[in-house]
Amino acid sequence: MIRESATYWINKAYREGWAVGMFNAHHLEAVQAIATAADKARAPVMLSTTMGGIKHVGLDYFVAMAEVARRRTSVPLILHLDHGANYETVRMCIEAGFDSVMIDASSASYDENVELVRKVVALARRHGVGVEAQIGETLAEEGEEVIERKTTVDEAVAFVKDTGVDYLAVSIGNTPGVLGDGAPIDVPLVKELSSALNIPLVLHGGTSVPADTVSAVVQSGIAKINIDAAVKGGFREALINAYSVEDPIVDTRQPMAEARVLAEQAVARRIHMFGANGRAD
Repeated sequence: MIRESATYWINKAYREGWAVGMFNAHHLEAVQAIATAADKARAPVMLSTTMGGIKHVGLDYFVAMAEVARRRTSVPLILHLDHGANYETVRMCIEAGFDSVMIDASSASYDENVELVRKVVALARRHGVGVEAQIGETLAEEGEEVIERKTTVDEAVAFVKDTGVDYLAVSIGNTPGVLGDGAPIDVPLVKELSSALNIPLVLHGGTSVPADTVSAVVQSGIAKINIDAAVKGGFREALINAYSVEDPIVDTRQPMAEARVLAEQAVARRIHMFGANGRAD
């Protein structure tokens, strides 16, 4: 089990022109699928949960599952909080042993966003934890109505300077929570942001980004890519297949095992797409 810091791996990816995949895991089978795919690919990955994931399974359950997965793998499984909504949740995750946290106040005013991120950065520094924040707004992932507002270069430069954040999530036409591959990513904007900032950028909603566009943005400064819908999609497919028939199976272990395989395949495809294969060796 390799336990380098989150900032180590994301900065390494940024320097070398590949991306660390962040995969949300909302239950045991998802944790297993992500860990297995990462181990087979010899790739560092971020094993993540969200506010909704914590509500669903419990923070202590998530940490326990992740710790077992870490013991059973020989590649970095970096624990990450995705879209942390408040300081208290971030604090609990850091104290529970997370390696990386996202504090997301992107829908607040600029000053409110900066104030909260600074507070989180100060806490995280004391624990060696990486911090992600966001400027600009993307389509909501967990139900809230949000109108997209792309990140501008000027506000991104000011935000990084004002907060000291380690890696920055940006709004560039990405569509989180969506299956398919039709996200209208603004690649020239990624290049402008990267040139102006000189820190790793984060792409949310990676499931819906075409493979050639993924390659283009990774080469332009995206060093962390978030995947949620692709993992959920594997479970949805298996459960539809199992329970849309006239006499569905009673033993839920079988469709969940099939779902785990589909999710593992989805994770493996993204690891390969991000150029992360073999990077843990």
